[in-house]
Parts: sequence; C-alpha cells; structure tokens
Amino acid sequence: MSYYLVRENFKDKYKTSAIVKSLFLIKSVMNKVKLFFFFVLFALPQSNASSIKVLSEQSKEDVGHSYFIDLLKFTISKTQKKYEHNNVDIISSRNTTQERTLNLLEKGFVDVFWTGTDIDREERFTPIRIPLFFGLLGYRISIIHKNNLKKFNQVTYNPDKLKSLTACQGQHWPDSKILEDNGYKVSKVARFESMFKMLSFRRCDYFPRAIFEGYAELDIALKDYPNLMIFDQLILHYPFPIYFFVNKDNRKLANQIEYGLKQAINDGSLIEFMKNHPVSKKIFPLKQWQEKQFIHLTNKYLTNETPLNDDSLWIKLH
Repeated sequence: MSYYLVRENFKDKYKTSAIVKSLFLIKSVMNKVKLFFFFVLFALPQSNASSIKVLSEQSKEDVGHSYFIDLLKFTISKTQKKYEHNNVDIISSRNTTQERTLNLLEKGFVDVFWTGTDIDREERFTPIRIPLFFGLLGYRISIIHKNNLKKFNQVTYNPDKLKSLTACQGQHWPDSKILEDNGYKVSKVARFESMFKMLSFRRCDYFPRAIFEGYAELDIALKDYPNLMIFDQLILHYPFPIYFFVNKDNRKLANQIEYGLKQAINDGSLIEFMKNHPVSKKIFPLKQWQEKQFIHLTNKYLTNETPLNDDSLWIKLH
C-alpha cells in the first residue's frame, strides 16, 4: 500500500510541476507578444513625416506633461520658417516609467523627452542645454499627509530633522541620488502615480516636487487621496535643470529646438509663456517665495557643460 501511495504522490507532484512550468511558459510567451506589438506600434510610419513623436502623460497626476507639450509646440512655432518639423504627435502610453521612455528615445521610437539632467543622460542623448523652467526644477516643495503637518512645522525650527524622514522619489530619477548624497532617506518607486498612494498610506513622509509641479498635481491627486496637502514653508534647493533631450542621431531636431528656445528667451516670450500657462502661473509673482526657508543641497551629477554662469537662463528665488 505504501508503494502505491508514494507512486501517486510522485504523480501529483509531477503534474503540479508540469502545470507550474506551463504557466511560466505561457506568461513568458504573452510578455513577448505584448512587447512585439508594443514595438510594432511605435515602428509604424507616421502620417506626417514632419511630426515630432512624444509620449502621453504617465498618469492623470502627471499634469506637468501638458506644460512640456505646449512648450514644445510653442518652441517649434518659433522655427517654422527655418526648419521642417512643424507638428507634435502624442502617442498614448499610460503607466510608462521614465526609464522605459528613455529607452524608447534611445531606440528612436520617440523623438523628444524632457527630464532632469545628469551625466549619464547627457552621454546617452543629445541635451538641449536650456533649462526649461529657468532652473526652477531644483526648488522643491513637499506633498505631505495632513496628519504630519505638525511634524513638518517642527522641522522648520530644525531643518536637519528632515533627514530622519523618508522621501518618496522615482526609482530612476536623478533627484533620488541627489537627496541620498546629501544625507536624506529615500524610498524609490517605479511608477509616478504610486507615490501619491504611498504617501496617503504613510509609507513615506513627503514627496518633494518642483514648485511648478506640486500644486497642480495635488489638485488632481486630492480626488483619490483627500488626506494630502502641500507643505511649502521649507524648500529644498539644488541646481537641477530640466532639458529637452533627443536621440544622438537627431542633431537636426536638436538644432531646431535650441533655435526656437533661444528665440523665445531673446524676445521675452518664454517667461511670458510661463506666467500664463495653467501649470506654472501659480509660481508668480516670484516675491511670494522670498520669505520661505531654503535648504541648499549639492548636485555632483551635472556635467561641465551645464550653463550655470549664464544668468539669462536661471531664476533665483533667494
């Protein structure tokens, strides 16, 4: 009898093992099929050869996306008499991480992406070294849980205590490395929208956002996470420009974008664009920031080509 029991148990284990292997095989095949169709989609020829391909927003909270799309269109409008690209095509791509978008840019499936810079990104891609927010990306307010307001008010009396709290940041964001280098604790998250959920469930203490991002993002996030709020009495600051990046092989498009941005700076229309765009207009007038408290951090990930000494490209809040 024991012989038959052993034999039956062996058969059951074998069947279970076979089923598990089959499930892993099916999952692997499905992932490859998804990947195939994903790249086929991006590889399809566009109806307008002069269009610039960009990805859609990462999530509904990614309200800054509209700013950069509008800025890219505005920049291209400054160049139409001299360059061929005259339109922007947005490819639907919800829940795409920043690193995946950079990979698509590297492979030529998209033409332009905007992101905070670091040495690695400037080696992989061609940066247009004009800070798209005049350097204001490096001024960081925080989204926090409402129940933590008292704790953050106390931090203003001893700013070094912020290092004992944990910031939510993107897994592939240069900001994460900058904060860690300066002694701050960081919880790295792959997906943008997940950071609001983590903050709401108090799995991290604060979510540093650029002063032009935080308010607009919170307006959207409050619909799902009404226990969040802005804390802007203490501002982290580090030199951190956000650039348009293009593929290394697309020098012509890089020249066009650079030309358009310089035109907008020289005629004063870029700063007016910022003052009137829904995403950025809340940061004006700039004098509202003069009474805030700032913590200055260092950023060792900037290249030597960063135009830190060109005052026409930077806004200083203090």
